[in-house]
Amino acid sequence: MVDSKRLSGQLFNLTGTKLLYILSIGLTLGALILDGTAARSLIAGNSITIPLLICALITTGIGYRAVPFLQALKMGQIIRQEGPQSHLQKAGTPTMGGIFFVPVAVVIALVWSGLFLQQQDFTPVLAVSLATLGYLFIGWVDDWQVVQRRSN
Repeated sequence: MVDSKRLSGQLFNLTGTKLLYILSIGLTLGALILDGTAARSLIAGNSITIPLLICALITTGIGYRAVPFLQALKMGQIIRQEGPQSHLQKAGTPTMGGIFFVPVAVVIALVWSGLFLQQQDFTPVLAVSLATLGYLFIGWVDDWQVVQRRSN
């Protein structure tokens, strides 16, 4: 008889790398499907797939430098001892990652809407960009407090 707990653990043994691949493929396929549904060409400039891939590449490049920098600054997750034992493996995982990928997305959105979509009215793009930066600030404050208090 097969131990169902062990079997389910093997089926869903998703490491960070596997989750990254699943997320990347899922987002890219989703963007391609949305582009196809809206009859947007990848080379016409109005695609959402191309800016997604550009952001992913830039963020990956920055991440190779930023993650070790955050680790050197000891900006890692603080895990309480009272919590589930499975959470202890997250200890030291760099926090404040949004500080390097959210601005990339905002800049790409502004550049893409201006250069390729040639929008005359930037008000909606600026409003969403400012709201996104506001949420970035809220996340940064939250992460900073966790790191300063050494408690999550």
